[in-house]
Amino acid sequence: MEQSTGSLSIITWNTCGVKPTKHHPNKLIDIMNYGKKQKADVIFLQETHIGPNCYRKLEKHGWIEMERDWTSYFPVYSPSSKGVAILVNKKLKPHYEYICHDEDYAGGYIVLFCQMYGQLFTLVNVYNHKTDKKVLGRLSQYLQEMKIGTLVIGGDFNTVLDLDIDKRTASEHRRHTFLRPLLQSFISSLNLQDTWARLQPTEEAFTHSQGTSHSRIDMFFMQQDKAPCAQSCEIHTDSGISDHNPVSLKILVPKIGSTLTDVHKKLRKLGDGGQEVKNKLERRAGKISGAEVLVAIKSLADSREDDLMETDTLKHEYNEILREKEIPEGFNMSLNRKYKIFATILANRLQTYLEPSFTGSINIPPKSSPYIVYLGRQPLIKSTFLEEALLSIDKIQSPPKDFTILKQVLPEDLDILWKLLPMVEGSSGDKINLQDQCPLTPALLHLCLKYMKHRIQETGTVLSVSLQRRSLLIHMEQEKKRSVVKELSKIRKKSDLSLRCLKVT
Repeated sequence: MEQSTGSLSIITWNTCGVKPTKHHPNKLIDIMNYGKKQKADVIFLQETHIGPNCYRKLEKHGWIEMERDWTSYFPVYSPSSKGVAILVNKKLKPHYEYICHDEDYAGGYIVLFCQMYGQLFTLVNVYNHKTDKKVLGRLSQYLQEMKIGTLVIGGDFNTVLDLDIDKRTASEHRRHTFLRPLLQSFISSLNLQDTWARLQPTEEAFTHSQGTSHSRIDMFFMQQDKAPCAQSCEIHTDSGISDHNPVSLKILVPKIGSTLTDVHKKLRKLGDGGQEVKNKLERRAGKISGAEVLVAIKSLADSREDDLMETDTLKHEYNEILREKEIPEGFNMSLNRKYKIFATILANRLQTYLEPSFTGSINIPPKSSPYIVYLGRQPLIKSTFLEEALLSIDKIQSPPKDFTILKQVLPEDLDILWKLLPMVEGSSGDKINLQDQCPLTPALLHLCLKYMKHRIQETGTVLSVSLQRRSLLIHMEQEKKRSVVKELSKIRKKSDLSLRCLKVT
């Protein structure tokens, strides 16, 4: 065991909201009192359901008391299915120093970089929503590049790791959800260990119950080389506040002589460290995260070694653009690399909205013939048609509940996206050049295909979209061919797209 400089008590807890309820009119105060009872230094909360103005409404129900006793970090998230927060006990203040933090735009995680007892920590609170396939992937990539000191990850992962020990049900049939391999990949990518399982390898205990089903889905993880610092990990069954049991972790702070990297020094100087008060006052849903910036940078062919130094600075710059709704002068594709990164972030959000996390099937009419409609490779598209598609996005796609955050922030994103489009090289007048080099092209072509599908479906035909082939597959009954061809002709004229319709043999 490494020499220690102190000890920390951390609780992770899915509280199913922090607002007053019929059974818990002072829920937030009850949560804080429970934390004090457990002598917690840090609390990770999941499913906070905190919207942009919610914390103001909570002032009569414990918010002021919380701000007095705890330093809080949280993203705002309007829909009632998500939200995370990290609370740091102010009694820890002599031994605690804030560096910066990063938050997921969809309320899936928050990362806090700090020093405690003179040692560096990366504290990560995760809510892995049952329909979200991407949150752990983008978080993993971010942490691989950005973590410092001792990494502690806690949260509700909505899946068990071992069906034989971590789940009990009256049914004879047990199966893993699709989230398990994603969690396993996340664990492997960061060399993590399940702290409770490491300390209790043969015990059975559960953190969540639903009917006759019981499971351990709320967990703490630490990296393998720091796992021995975990002194204890307990599942508590005495809270009575939520259908999840809180889990507590006590660790000895390792004395490892860690120092801030150049990246984190810059984050402290230029990023959140210098704007902590401003950022806490500016609660906005859908703020761009450092992870989004990093993923966008890494996807570019010309990514560089010093890109990490840009991540947080760009995050603040892009959020300022979204807040002000204005593009800075000289911010264009041909001259400014910032354009490509920003455009990639907006394109990734649009693609996520257009490709929600669900599977479906197509019921093909028995007497139909398949046709393929191809898009030209480098289309010049009329801005009026693209605007029509953007304005029709609610009709084109009805995302599952988990993606309603995108529905909420998408109008702002699209407003900025619309201002970026005239900057694409080769665009002029009423024509937008969706060239392959532009990061927006795949998402916008996908949008156009979805919009075309929506319009043609109104003729009563069945279609599917292939983004990679830039095509529509139409299952057309012979008597509907005339109306489909007529609609395609209207689309071709309105969009100026190069469309070819071929029968599949």
